[in-house]
Amino acid sequence: MARVEITYPEPTLFTHDLSVRVTDLNFADHLAHDSVISLLHEARAQFFKANNLSELDVEGAGIIMADIAANYRGEAFFGEILSVEISLGDFSSKGCDIFYRVSCKDNGSLIAIAKTGIVFMDYSTRKLVDVPDAFLKIAGLK
Repeated sequence: MARVEITYPEPTLFTHDLSVRVTDLNFADHLAHDSVISLLHEARAQFFKANNLSELDVEGAGIIMADIAANYRGEAFFGEILSVEISLGDFSSKGCDIFYRVSCKDNGSLIAIAKTGIVFMDYSTRKLVDVPDAFLKIAGLK
């Protein structure tokens, strides 16, 4: 079976800690795959906020999720604190990938590596725009 392979690029630009909630569990009593996506979204929103941006306003442009991929590497359980690290890479003129490394804060075990592809859009014109300078600065490209 072919597997999706994701390499997390350094450096880590942001880290956000989240608790595994009871609603994040599946029938096997561990972190559900769909809850991982929700936790990534929360960490991404906090990353934008920490940089005085929002997913709807990066110098006037918003983001659109183009794709997502995840490698699930380990289990997480109710009450554990997960550390979600974020880095940026694979830039094009209109977007980039946001990379995530999720690990258990207590024991350091790797839970998941994921990436979301984003593009930037002017919501007033409904057209894609170039990656805003503010975002390139965060990535160290300006």
